[in-house]
Amino acid sequence: MKAVVLEQTGGSDRLEYRTFDTPELKEGEVLVRIAAAPVNFIDTIIRVGNMPPGMMPELPFIPGVEGSGVVADSNGTALNIGQKVAFLGPIGASSYAEYAVVPADKLIQLPDSTDLLEAAVLPVNYFTAYHMLHNVVRVKSGGTALIYAASGGVGTALIQLAKLAGLQVIALERKAYKLDNAMQQGADHGLVSSDDWVAEVKRITDDRGVDYIFNPVAGDSIVQDMEALAPLGHVVILGLLGGVGETNLQAEAFKHFGKAPTISYSEIYATFFNDYPLVKSSMDALYQLLASGDIKPVYSTMPLVEVSQAHDKLERGEVIGKMLLIP
Repeated sequence: MKAVVLEQTGGSDRLEYRTFDTPELKEGEVLVRIAAAPVNFIDTIIRVGNMPPGMMPELPFIPGVEGSGVVADSNGTALNIGQKVAFLGPIGASSYAEYAVVPADKLIQLPDSTDLLEAAVLPVNYFTAYHMLHNVVRVKSGGTALIYAASGGVGTALIQLAKLAGLQVIALERKAYKLDNAMQQGADHGLVSSDDWVAEVKRITDDRGVDYIFNPVAGDSIVQDMEALAPLGHVVILGLLGGVGETNLQAEAFKHFGKAPTISYSEIYATFFNDYPLVKSSMDALYQLLASGDIKPVYSTMPLVEVSQAHDKLERGEVIGKMLLIP
């Protein structure tokens, strides 16, 4: 089979497209012929070797943590050959390939009518968004949400799911042109982060602030988040694109103690490894929304052989929604 392998960390040129033997199966595992392998920021972080201590996989390594496809070898499980499936896997799921090995109990079985490209977008991005909205924050209809990086994969999913939950959405982006996608997905307002967006948030909310903030940047952005937050508001940090920053989080939150702010951290693998039934129930709900047409994934595609270019586009911030690699 053809697959992408990382033997040394570094730039996108370290990703090699090569031929491998089709992987062998152990009991309880299924062979999936991959239809689409999504590209995630974690793939680029692994590639450059910048993972947190203890989380960097051993090399050589086939990237990819999610995918969609059809069962090629059911290996004595209850699944049928040809069954359409999707999956969220751990680091090491190795979906940048023509075939991947997935535990049968981690596969989401899909109706025959499912578009496998759309299905591939949901496991990481839409589960991340759904989990934050309904399991972490437990949003209430009528609230207001501020969404950073609103044109990205998680941002797009957050907008669609937040509107379904009855929220007013304020989209925040670095570039004005990126707000076009956010507005098309249903955002009520679009702001550019280089402007005085906190003042605009207060204007939009009649000086009350927003109830929920979804922030993949971190760094020192918590200073502005605390200013923009409403009383009893909730900030969710879902990434560290801006690094750790120099802000004393405790001191900054204490400045706004009268709001009783909540600050949470959302990392999907903490839930994946410690409460997979919650992952499964959330994913089932998402694929029902996909089947009913209530959500519409935004994506673009590139051939698997062009994996280096796909990583470059993601790192340059040129991807709207999700980038899918097609074997």
